[in-house]
Amino acid sequence: MPQEFTRELAGWALKAGLADLSSEGLDRARLLCMDLLGVMARGSQEPAARLAGRVLLAQGGEPQATVVGRQGRTGALNAALLNGVAGHALDYDDVDQAMYGHPSVPVLPAALAAAELAKASGAALLEAYVLGVEVTCKLAYGMNPKHYQLGWHSTCTLGGMGATVAAARLLGLDEAQMRHALALGASQAGGLQQNFGTMAKPFHAGKAAQNGLLAALLAREGFTGDPAIFEAPLGFFHLFTAGEPVDGGAILARLGRPYEIESPGLIIKKHPSCAFSHPPADAALELFADPRCAPEKIERIAGTIHALADQILIHRQPRTGLQAKFSLEGVLALALCDGKLSLASFSDESVLRPQVRRLVGLCERRPGPAAWADAGDFGPARVEISLTGGEVLSAQVDKAKGSPDNPMSPAEFEAKYRDCCSRVLSQEQIAGSLRLLAGLERLSGVDELLNCFQAA
Repeated sequence: MPQEFTRELAGWALKAGLADLSSEGLDRARLLCMDLLGVMARGSQEPAARLAGRVLLAQGGEPQATVVGRQGRTGALNAALLNGVAGHALDYDDVDQAMYGHPSVPVLPAALAAAELAKASGAALLEAYVLGVEVTCKLAYGMNPKHYQLGWHSTCTLGGMGATVAAARLLGLDEAQMRHALALGASQAGGLQQNFGTMAKPFHAGKAAQNGLLAALLAREGFTGDPAIFEAPLGFFHLFTAGEPVDGGAILARLGRPYEIESPGLIIKKHPSCAFSHPPADAALELFADPRCAPEKIERIAGTIHALADQILIHRQPRTGLQAKFSLEGVLALALCDGKLSLASFSDESVLRPQVRRLVGLCERRPGPAAWADAGDFGPARVEISLTGGEVLSAQVDKAKGSPDNPMSPAEFEAKYRDCCSRVLSQEQIAGSLRLLAGLERLSGVDELLNCFQAA
């Protein structure tokens, strides 16, 4: 472990920039921002986002920053939290394999609010977003799987550190201030996996965004923390891995070599459910397409997944849409009933349909071989169904749709974006936002772009 890990990390975060990205990496960064803003727009209509808005917007505050999917502006800290909640309310936002979590949703809301405060350019916003995601993901390489196995939600813990870096970069902090900001971000880190399948999970993402922005704002004013917060004996690494050694040198060596968004790349979700459910979901959808398969003919369903997927898909008898997003049984039943997994699939009414409940009751979990745990992209998974008459059908998916090795096409990306935005924004707003996002790094400011995301 480098004795000055925190200093070296802060120094890197202040020197790196968009010039280090390939043209493909820059394209990917724009696309990831587009994806999350679309998901954020649709998520702003979800109960978790509405309830959080009811509480936070009642507190008032200076109109400093945009709340996506609403009219008007609010204080930057509350905007960061509300946009983070909205961005994760559907569990439709991007994922990183090493992180076992969602890197963009804590980082981009913090960066958006900081960019509005600093009147930053589109290039500065994009740069801060890329660096925040990079720090989030590369910390995971040194801390996972132990960190995640302990039950921490890395979207909140690691994502909060990335949010701090992004906000600090936009607010113009120097190296010493950056180190203090990281200490303040670390002291706010939290998030428990036991809350998966409840509104607390998107709250984790919102808090990570807000925590990062608050840490940077305080540090800019001279507020202090331990400047060696990662490597200190009772610091971030020690606490969040239960004392297991962390190779800080390896983390530093990975930064920007290459950037995570370039290789191996983030997973962009095709389905609005937990990423661990996507390989079995795709296998079930493949079976549904077989003309021999019909929901009423299914007598047994077996889903084979690896151990970590079994840990995270915690709801075996889902009774709500939120629970079904974190349920192997719920996702398989929905896919095999309907032949698709849409935003509407994960409503409470959808999950409680008698035909869905019947198939949930027919599901059996099976452990996959140990080698699957290291296969990447949250898979593989295998689904086998037994039909009346004794016929057995099976399908295996190694890389779910949306993974870097099985990517969505540009047309599929835009279709997802338009679908997410369509119930919140006007067609003119959607078209305008797509035009501005295509040239994000050329914008002199972010106001025109964010105005496109005010509720129609």
